[in-house]
Amino acid sequence: MPRTLLAMVDAYGREPMVDLDRPPPQRPTREPRERLRAGWRRMRTARLQVGAVALAAVVGAVAGGVGVHRWEARQAHAAEVSTVIVRAQLLDPSDLSGSSDGTDSTMVANLTLVNLGPLPIDVEDFEGERNGLVFRNASQQATIRPGFRTVAVSISFACARHTISGEPLPLRLRVRTADGQTRTIETPVEIGAKFWVQFLENLCRNSPS
Repeated sequence: MPRTLLAMVDAYGREPMVDLDRPPPQRPTREPRERLRAGWRRMRTARLQVGAVALAAVVGAVAGGVGVHRWEARQAHAAEVSTVIVRAQLLDPSDLSGSSDGTDSTMVANLTLVNLGPLPIDVEDFEGERNGLVFRNASQQATIRPGFRTVAVSISFACARHTISGEPLPLRLRVRTADGQTRTIETPVEIGAKFWVQFLENLCRNSPS
């Protein structure tokens, strides 16, 4: 009977043997120049990132500053157009003329209005009254630029009062500002011992009773 030879086949491959006495393979080291270049690349990348953040912060700050500046400019403009400062002064006219009916004495004079605000204003009307002395507008609407302008004023005095008080007369003006708003303001008119005051009083005294 022939013999059958059975060959034992190892199903698993042989594992590599590790030589414990042999030192591990060393990784190839970079040259100093390559290490320097790598360091510069990392540093440049970090700088670019920091620069981008700083640039974004600067842009945000500039945009915010522009927004604040525009808001402040709008507020300043709104305050400017609404500013109304007016003074009034009545000087002695060089030529006095008037009349009296025994009840009231009247005359027309020039009233100087001074605009102390930054923008022109339109004076639509004005009037003032106290102790028998009355000021009324005798002109059309007047535009007053920063500075002064004279307007005609009709002045009347009640003869029953006999004398005109030397205290300032409160004058109320209706004005329209550059923003289109109409408002009423008040300013005093100095009276004092003026020639026109004596003139009105004398008209009452000399009028036929």
